[in-house]
Amino acid sequence: MSKKRKRISRRRLAGQRVLAHVSTFHLETGEHKPVTAARRFIAEGCLVPPALLNVRRNEHTTDRFFWGEKGLFSAQYAEENHFLFPSLRTIVDSVGEEVIFEGLELSSDDWEEMEEYEYAFV
Repeated sequence: MSKKRKRISRRRLAGQRVLAHVSTFHLETGEHKPVTAARRFIAEGCLVPPALLNVRRNEHTTDRFFWGEKGLFSAQYAEENHFLFPSLRTIVDSVGEEVIFEGLELSSDDWEEMEEYEYAFV
């Protein structure tokens, strides 16, 4: 019996396209936990948001974090809620919504939710 594949939400796909325009950094955890390694890297490197951090825990596992103006978040959360981050909104505005969201055809519910939360944290 074949395994049924989980469908990725259109909102998350849109977020992945937005995060594709953000600079990415790769690092190892060393002796620290992944989030601690990410926070140390940010502090030592004086990173300016937005940035993606891929923290390699071991040869099989990599944790992804998003460094935004509001702090450190999981990359999945940033993908699903990209409209909550002002720095990602500026990326969408500079590249153009038509270009980034082309072919996604978000349902009206998704767009209404984005509009509702668009200025929530600004």
